[in-house]
Amino acid sequence: MSTYESSLISKRTMGWRMGLANMLGKESASWLRTRRWWVMCLISLLLINGTMAMLLRTGSNLMNAIGNFMVMSGLFAPIAAITIAQDSILGERHSGTAAWVLSKPLHRLAYIISKLIANGLGLLVAWVLLPGTIAYFQFAAIRLIPLKVAGYVGFLALDYLNLFFYLTLAIMLAALFNGRGPVIGISMLVIWSGPMQFTYVLIAKYIPWMISAMPWKLMIDLNREPSLASLLAIGEPLPTVLPIIATALWCVVFVVIASWRISREEF
Repeated sequence: MSTYESSLISKRTMGWRMGLANMLGKESASWLRTRRWWVMCLISLLLINGTMAMLLRTGSNLMNAIGNFMVMSGLFAPIAAITIAQDSILGERHSGTAAWVLSKPLHRLAYIISKLIANGLGLLVAWVLLPGTIAYFQFAAIRLIPLKVAGYVGFLALDYLNLFFYLTLAIMLAALFNGRGPVIGISMLVIWSGPMQFTYVLIAKYIPWMISAMPWKLMIDLNREPSLASLLAIGEPLPTVLPIIATALWCVVFVVIASWRISREEF
């Protein structure tokens, strides 16, 4: 019996949790038993902390350093989440692994949940906690007095909520489409529609409610308004929590749609 097969031996669990433990072990192994974890950590450190280190050498101030962190984390880190999510679903569908796995005693909701948990934890460590902890001391070197821990934890929480949004979005798209093009294309469109000036102007004019209903305000300064994460980092009160609530609700909707689509998939 292969390692892959032995990780999917049926356990006496009924309902939506049927097969979850086995599938979660298999998904976690894709991080812990491969090069993915240290490759992701290395890329995040170079992209986020490396660029901040270069800013420090130029005598940059605190807000510029925070802005750099938010741009890298808010616009480029989601690309890692999208790549991992689409490979997790589409890679298995194209190789026939998904059909084999789902022929076992495995609830299809557990199939989606296991990917969310394993990949969500991997991204949390590699793209939020590790670079965020190092960035805290980089910020302290600029400010001399460290940022308040409570505010900084909130800052990282919004960073992760933004990342998790794109993880769930890509999983949903990978469940809906059979090709990588729509997954990458739609996800990238969502990432950049808010921050890009010409698309922001169109959205603000024709569908202004979308600005608060999407995760853009969590990490990116829009229309010269500071992001919610930057306000938490410096200890300022939040003017609104609507983008936080809306983003969390989107994540739930994406998971529900992905689970519904997988449950109707015929292999």
